[in-house]
Amino acid sequence: MPKLTILYLLDTLQTGGAEKSLLAITSRFTQFTPVFVTLFAGRHDLLSDYEKAGIKVISLDLLVSNRFKEIARKVDVIVQEEQAVIVHSSIFRSDMVARHLQSKVKIVNSLVNNSYRKRRYDGLKFRGKLSLLGVQILDRMTVGKIDLMIANSQVLIDSHRKTIGLDPKKAVVVHRGRELPVPFDFAQGDRRQFLVSRTKIQDSRAEIQEFGMEDWSSMNLVNRKSKISNRIWLCVARLIERKGHKDLLPAFAKLLKERPNDRLILAGDGPYREEIEKEIERLEIGESVDLLGTVSNVDELLAQADFFVFPTYFEGLPGSLIEAMMAKVPIICSDIPENKECIKEGMGLFHRVGDQGDLLLQMQEAVALDDWDTRTQNAFNYAAEHFEIGKIVRQYEETYLKLLGI
Repeated sequence: MPKLTILYLLDTLQTGGAEKSLLAITSRFTQFTPVFVTLFAGRHDLLSDYEKAGIKVISLDLLVSNRFKEIARKVDVIVQEEQAVIVHSSIFRSDMVARHLQSKVKIVNSLVNNSYRKRRYDGLKFRGKLSLLGVQILDRMTVGKIDLMIANSQVLIDSHRKTIGLDPKKAVVVHRGRELPVPFDFAQGDRRQFLVSRTKIQDSRAEIQEFGMEDWSSMNLVNRKSKISNRIWLCVARLIERKGHKDLLPAFAKLLKERPNDRLILAGDGPYREEIEKEIERLEIGESVDLLGTVSNVDELLAQADFFVFPTYFEGLPGSLIEAMMAKVPIICSDIPENKECIKEGMGLFHRVGDQGDLLLQMQEAVALDDWDTRTQNAFNYAAEHFEIGKIVRQYEETYLKLLGI
C-alpha cells in the first residue's frame, strides 16, 4: 500500500534534542512519509540536514505568539493539502496548535521534558512561577484532546499523570534513539589535532608516539587516555539554565586548583550563553574553558573526551548522555530520575543535582577510579540494547500503525 503521511509540528528547527531525534528517526521510516511544518520565524540550524535527508519542510515563519486557534487554521490547510493521517507535535506551542486543529486526523504529542516538577518551580521568581502555572493549567485543560502521547521516558508519564492529568492509557514510552558509533581509525590521522586547534590544548605528540599510532587504533578508549595527564572534560547541552552549567563551572574552577592543565569543553548554544560567559570571567577560568557553540561533530568531541559531565536539573530523555554511553566515555551526571532511566549504577558516577560540592567530589573520584573499562563497557551494552536507532524507528512506526488500527 502507498505510504501514509505524518505531519510533524515544531516551533523551529533549532539544534535541540527533539529536533535532532526526530530527524534521525523519521529519515529512516519505511512505512510513512514525514512532512515537517515549522511554525515560527527564528533559528533553523537543522534545516539543511532535513533537506539533505529528503524530508519536506514547510515553514510558516510566523511571529511567536499564543494565537493557537489562528495558527491551527493555517495548519489545517496544510493537513488537507498533504493528506496527512497523523499530526505529531513537539514542544508546548506546537502541542497547543495541534490540539486546536479541526481536521479529522489522529493527534499525537511528544513528552520531552519534565516541565512541571517542583524543582523547576523552586528555581523561578514569582512572575516566572505564575507564568509556568498558567502554561500547566492550559496543558491540563487541553490534554484530553490528544489521541496519544509518546513519552521519552516512563518518568515523564508518571510525572505528567500527576501534574496535568495525563491518562496513562493514552501514553506510550518510546525512547530517543542514537546510531551506534563507528570507531575512529586513529591510524588515518591524529584526531586530537581537532581539539588542539580549537582549544589550544598543549598535548604533546611525544605522548602519542610513545606507543605508536597503530597502538592508538586498537587500545581501549579509556586505557589509551590513562597515559595523558591533561584531562578533557566535555559537556554537550543547550546553553539554558536547567542544564546545570551554573554548577559545573564553579566545580571545575576548584578542580583546576588541583589540575591546572585540564580543560572544559562546552558544546552547544542558547539564551544562557551570556550568563555563562560572565560566570567564566568571574571565576577567571577563561584560559581553561572553551565555548564551541553549536557543533555538528559531537562524535569527534566524544572521541577526544576523557570525561563527559552532565549536571542537568531535569530532562525528558537525555540524548547526549546516550551518545556518551555509546562512545564509551566515562560519565559523571546528576542523579535525576531521567538520567537514571538511561544509565544505571555501576556504569558511571552520580552527583546530587544542584550540589556543586558533590559534583566536584565526583569529578575527583572519576580521575581516581581504575575500573572505567568495565563501567563504560556496561554503559555501552545497555545503550546498544535499549537505544539503538533502528530499534527505536521500528517502535515509532509500530506505534503509529497501532494508533491507526492498521
